[in-house]
Amino acid sequence: MFNRKKFVSNVTRHLHRRQTSPHTVSYADIRLYPTTAGFLYFLCIIGLFLLGINYQNNFVLIICCIMMAVIPFALLDTYRNLRDLRLEAMPTDRFFAGQSVRFRLHVDSDKTHYAVKITPTDEQAIEEFHDILNGGSEIGITFHPDSRGYLKSGGYAITSVYPLGIFCAHCVIDFGQQTLIYPRQLTGLYHLSEAASEKSSRVSHSSSSVKGMDELAGLRPYRQGEPLSLVAWKQLALQRGLMAKDFTATVDDNEYLDIDQIAGSLEEKLSVMTYACMQLTSANMVFGLKLGSDILPPSQGAEHCTKVLEKLALYGK
Repeated sequence: MFNRKKFVSNVTRHLHRRQTSPHTVSYADIRLYPTTAGFLYFLCIIGLFLLGINYQNNFVLIICCIMMAVIPFALLDTYRNLRDLRLEAMPTDRFFAGQSVRFRLHVDSDKTHYAVKITPTDEQAIEEFHDILNGGSEIGITFHPDSRGYLKSGGYAITSVYPLGIFCAHCVIDFGQQTLIYPRQLTGLYHLSEAASEKSSRVSHSSSSVKGMDELAGLRPYRQGEPLSLVAWKQLALQRGLMAKDFTATVDDNEYLDIDQIAGSLEEKLSVMTYACMQLTSANMVFGLKLGSDILPPSQGAEHCTKVLEKLALYGK
């Protein structure tokens, strides 16, 4: 019995090759094969042909010829439905383990494409079906990763059986997309500790003036994602634009999130540290990271938060 899904999987592996973004689908990318309905259609033509020849029935032979005449038009239209799709890989957002991750492709085309199905080459991904695609559309595949680390999109097997369902046009697009999945956030107890190397060498403690929440230093343009408590509401009321308060504080520059100071398994520790990193960043606090012998110096801000999350995601990998 013909197994179409297994056949498509084998064809996909055979055609799988890396493309550069953006990429326009051409005749060289497309492969065509009959669908299950197509095989039945051909059997019907053969049956009618034998029936017409055996009984010398011209009417049956005319029907057989009409059915055969449909084949080249269906073949060409199915090809055309995938040709000229211009695909471009879009950047991925920041994701944590347990969240839905969607790799996206931007579709740009001068014509409309119908009944397009996206079949991921990775069996863990979720299939998508798009009835109509035209310029400015978006397609993609979705994953539900349970673990941290790099996640690769794999290839996109793009298929269509439009217009008659007799043939299936098939092409494989792989831009090598990947994203780093951070550990899931887990609420837990944590505290900032001093690095052992700094404890032993600390005779007189030095402090540094950094951005904090003690003394107002001035105003600056508001950056999206910052806490609303930093917004200078009086300036906004005076129609001077959205400004944020800039504070300075004298803080110790030797406080770290230490994996050895958190209880639980390795993944639980990393999850608690991820939660702590997000909380400390939201509070605009200065902190470092200590993962065994790997130490990230104390700092603050979104860029430092990203560095911490990357180290947590790749620790032990």
